[in-house]
This record gives sequence, structure tokens and C-alpha cells, in this order.
Amino acid sequence: MKLQLTIDHGKRHEVIALVDRLADHVDVVEIGYPQVVTFGLGLIEELRAAHPDLCLCVDAKVFHGGTGVTTRCFEAGANIVTCLSAAPNPVIEKMVAKAKNYGGQIMCDMSAPARSLAQRTAEVDALGVDYVAVHTGYLPEYDYDLDTHRRWFTPKVQPLDLAKVAKRNLRNAKLALNTGINESNIRDVIALKPEVIMIGRAILDADDRVAAAERFRRYMPFEG
Repeated sequence: MKLQLTIDHGKRHEVIALVDRLADHVDVVEIGYPQVVTFGLGLIEELRAAHPDLCLCVDAKVFHGGTGVTTRCFEAGANIVTCLSAAPNPVIEKMVAKAKNYGGQIMCDMSAPARSLAQRTAEVDALGVDYVAVHTGYLPEYDYDLDTHRRWFTPKVQPLDLAKVAKRNLRNAKLALNTGINESNIRDVIALKPEVIMIGRAILDADDRVAAAERFRRYMPFEG
């Protein structure tokens, strides 16, 4: 089980300082889509040069241009590149093939509607992605009905419902969970046995970020 730090906000120097401070206390550092758009892949190159052994995830959210964008991300120093599950199958297939050329991995962000989550999870799994990333449902923006995809003021989807659906439809890819994970729900998240737990604000908003990251690591089952 791996702890992935997600960094979606901050100025360039702040992002670099965060990675410098936390690189030894997490398993993966994800540079979020807003940062990729704002600072470009030059930021990834700089982080790779400073941390040659760090596992870097570039949240490129590829929807088209699977070959070109994926190549640029890996050449900049990414170990993992993300795509959207809504991307056409040929795009994802090209990304998977390119990842193999670079010894990298592809993480698929499950942007599929809830009602088609099971089917699309099985499809992207068959395409050869390495990870399927699913929102936990701990934040109100993900409260919707599994059948109609209608949003409700009163939640109809309980936390981890979507994750459980995805997990049942995985054969080869590994489960990654994100959004709203903190110390109040981390045990329930771990009980689902994801390969990757993605945490942002619960670490970044802490007074002592290193201590927060280490606490989350202690929750995780020991392997090795």
C-alpha cells in the first residue's frame, strides 16, 4: 500500500519546497493538473533532477493525443501519467504502449458517470492501465444517485460505494482512492485494500506536514 501526496495548488517555489520537504515521507508525489497547466513540464524536469529516485505522478488527465502528451510527460521525468476514463479506447491503448517503452505506468481517473462505472472500470482494466483512481465520495460534490446520476442534497451514495463497485470489476489494474481522505476515515479506506491512497489537504493543511504524512504511513499495513 502506497501513500501518494497530491499537490494541486501553490506557487512554483512552494511546490518545489513541498516536494523537497516531503519526498522522503511519501511513496509517490503527484503534481496535479492545475500545476501542470500553470507551470508546464519544466517543473517535472526540475523535480526529477532534484529527486532522481522519487516516484512522480503527472496528472495530465490525457483525453486525446495519447502518444505525444504521454511521451513528453515520461521524457520530462514522470513515472506515472494519468488519463481520463472518458478518453477513447485507442488513446488509452497508445498511452499504455508508450508507458511500456519508458518503463512507466498509466493511472486512469474514473471520470465515467456513476451509472456506467462498473462497465467502464472493466473496459479500462482490459486496456492495460496500471491503476484505476476512484473518488471516495467523502465530499458533497460527489453525492449523486448511482442509477440516475442525479445530484441530491441528501447523499444517496455512501462513502466508498463507488470504490467498491470499481474494485469488483478490476482484474489486473490496482485500485487508487482519492478525495477527502483524512484521519477520520483512513481506516475505512484502508479496509478496502487499495494499492494507492492519495492524500492532499489532510497533509498540506497540517501545521506539521511531515508529522501528518508519517501518521498516515503508520496507519497503512506493513509490507516487506
